[in-house]
Formats: sequence, C-alpha cells, structure tokens
Amino acid sequence: MTFLVTNDDGIDDPGIRALHKALSQVTTDRIVVVAPLHHQSGCGHQVNIRTVIPVEWRSNNEVSVDSTPADCVRLGVNYLYDDINFVVSGINAGCNMRSDIYCSGTIGAAREATIHRIPAIAFSHFKRTGWDLDWERGTQWTERVLHELLAKPPESGTFWTVNFPHLEPDAPEPEILFCSLCTRPLLTEFVKQGDGYLYVGDDINRKGDSGTDVDVCLSGNIAIAQNRLW
Repeated sequence: MTFLVTNDDGIDDPGIRALHKALSQVTTDRIVVVAPLHHQSGCGHQVNIRTVIPVEWRSNNEVSVDSTPADCVRLGVNYLYDDINFVVSGINAGCNMRSDIYCSGTIGAAREATIHRIPAIAFSHFKRTGWDLDWERGTQWTERVLHELLAKPPESGTFWTVNFPHLEPDAPEPEILFCSLCTRPLLTEFVKQGDGYLYVGDDINRKGDSGTDVDVCLSGNIAIAQNRLW
C-alpha cells in the first residue's frame, strides 16, 4: 500500500509531522506527503481551477502544493503518484466536529479522497485557548487510533473523522469512543469592531448532544465518527 499524508495547516506544520511519525510506527508501507505550501485553514473543499498551481518536489516522497488540501489530494492521487491506496489528513491544530466539516480544509482533503473511492481518515486536535498542544502525546494517540481504524477501513462513500481532546499534562489517558455526529450549529459569537464584526467563538463553550463527537471530545475522550457522502 501507499499512504498519502496531507493537511490544511501547511507542509511544515508540526501536526503533519506528528501524523507522519505515528503512521510510520504502525505500518511499513510507503508514505508520501502531498500538502499545502501555506496555511489553508478554513478553506473547506475549495479548489483552484483558474490559475497554474505551483508544485515543488522536496524529495521522492514529499511534495508541496501551493493550493488547497483538496487540490493536494486531486493532484496527489491522479498526477503525482499512481498508487495511492489510503489518505490521512491532519493532525489539525483545532477540532473539526460535525458542522466544522463544511469549512475545514482538513476534512476537505478526506472528502476529496472519498470521492475518488480512496479510504480516508481526518485527524484533528481540540485546542484550548492559551494552551500549547503536546504533539508527542498527539502522536501516541494517533498510533492508538490508527491501529484500530486501519483494521476497519471506512465503507464506500464514508470517511472517519477523529478528534483528540486537549487535556492537562497529568490527566489520565483518554478512551477511544465511536460516536455519532452532533447536529448543533457552530458557535456564532462575534464582537463589533468598527464597521465590522470579529469572530470570538471558543470551542470550549460548544454544546453537544449526549454521545456525539462534540460531547465525547469536550468530555476528555477521543471521538471517532463516520461521515457519509452517499
């Protein structure tokens, strides 16, 4: 098999390095990276169909694409490599739970893979305001999840979303819980600034229906949910 790793925070972000490290610990198969040159958070499933997309080969197994995560997958599976069997996206610095999936570039990459009939997993890490993420811990959690999910690839037309909690350093290890998707909307908290508005929503204040990905993640556990396209 060949795994394609991508994200929306940029090819040099620590989250994608943590994901690559975790994947390399659980498989001896080939791993290639095709990721955005620059930060693309919040771009959703945007693609570039108007201008030339610059591509830089950093090595035989690593390519930067000056465009969106969805374009990274489009180019990666159709032009840059001819043997991609699985796509993993992330680890995003910030959660991507249910209603987030429409604006998340991390999710856009996994969705694009699913459209191409390639199994995919999107990893995200809830981030508390003012706290730093522990990427070493995130790597360990990713290994745990990969051991579980690679043994049960998503059925056709679906992909997995994984959301890690943001815990205190001495907190007990989280459980891995398969859950449903929350149906509540994103926070719509803005403050007036001059003639406009600035978003100030904080995910820690989100409300989640019991047993859903929002509830599981914000309660301190690892939330895994199945997202269906068809």
